[in-house]
Amino acid sequence: MLHQKDIPVKTFELAEVHLTTGRHQLMDVVFRRWASLIQDRLYAKKNLMFEVSTENVKKIRFENFLSSVSKQPIYIFETSNQSRGLFLVDNTFFLKLILNTKAGITLERSSLGKLMKEHQKDLLALVQPMIEDFEKSWLNIADVELNLNRVTIYPQRAKVMLPYEYCFVGSVRLSVQDIQSEILLCLPYSGIDPLLSHLENKSVIAPESIENYSPHVKRHFMDILEKKKYSVVAELGNADLGGTKGKLEVGQLLPLLGKENLATIRINGTPVLQGYTGESDGHYSIQVTRRIEDKKPSAIQEEMPFKQVTWPSQ
Repeated sequence: MLHQKDIPVKTFELAEVHLTTGRHQLMDVVFRRWASLIQDRLYAKKNLMFEVSTENVKKIRFENFLSSVSKQPIYIFETSNQSRGLFLVDNTFFLKLILNTKAGITLERSSLGKLMKEHQKDLLALVQPMIEDFEKSWLNIADVELNLNRVTIYPQRAKVMLPYEYCFVGSVRLSVQDIQSEILLCLPYSGIDPLLSHLENKSVIAPESIENYSPHVKRHFMDILEKKKYSVVAELGNADLGGTKGKLEVGQLLPLLGKENLATIRINGTPVLQGYTGESDGHYSIQVTRRIEDKKPSAIQEEMPFKQVTWPSQ
């Protein structure tokens, strides 16, 4: 197919991605993983491809964090050691993705509380999987479990830590079309620090791409190999039909041209192994001696007796 010359063509250049980490490297890795999973989640749920970005995780006093929280849905969760933290979505996220209304609408506290109560199931149906995605983001680093407890729009009811306690705060920013939103996660320092303390001396940071090393990936390919059907053919040699002048007759002998009198085993049409033909346990067999182009003898130990036979050369 020929393209018209007057069609404008836009060129693209590959660019490197520069990632920066702050004081808490593993936490930054976890939040970047989480942002990627949130992007996939929202695309599956809302059919929208968001641009996602994160900032370096900060360690701040809880009173400083809580003072910056406005009227917005605040989920309170418990961790495995009974510490508590906060998961916050802004009003744009609630209005645009849950209610499908215009972003930027100003709501009174009473009307926001009423709407949240009416659409609690819809909001929870989107928030709960995102919490589960955060737990997945800790794969091969540590086990983290967050259990949603209750939701509120009143910051004073979200005082789950003492004012002077420290917490980790990370954010994921979402952007698509006219939607500009942010998700905040406030984790208790006392609950996360024990998980990170024994990892601080490790020089290798866990890879950020979960798909590269998830256990289910290896199992998936093993299942494919186990269920796939294979064609195994033993090729004793090649026959040169040049002397027959295109005519074959009953009883005619065709000499086989085989390299070192070795049979070739083809798997799905590809030559893979070579060996000697013979008999084993009453069946015609081939004793594998080497791989193709491998001059070393096979390390496979035979389990059944094998008797080599000499095939007639003519």
